[in-house]
Amino acid sequence: MTAFAPDTLRASTRPLTDWLTATGCTRVAVHFDVDTIDSNEAGLGLGQVPGGLTKAQTRRVVRDLDAAFDVVGLTIAEFVPRQVLHLQQTLAGFPLLS
Repeated sequence: MTAFAPDTLRASTRPLTDWLTATGCTRVAVHFDVDTIDSNEAGLGLGQVPGGLTKAQTRRVVRDLDAAFDVVGLTIAEFVPRQVLHLQQTLAGFPLLS
């Protein structure tokens, strides 16, 4: 498996699209793990990962993949809003909710 560090894709999606093209790939499924977004910009997932791609860079990567290949699937993982978790913990045991 080939992996691309955020620094490799920060300015251009070209390394990824070139690699996919070299494999003969024409269809891709995008797995978007939200904690790959730079946590200094937005803490979306369970983990805080500074130094990831920005939201704008991530959108560009997915748009570029869509332009170059047939995107046949999209999964979104690790999205757990912290406020929802805190609210669930706060409401645990409340009358009418247990």
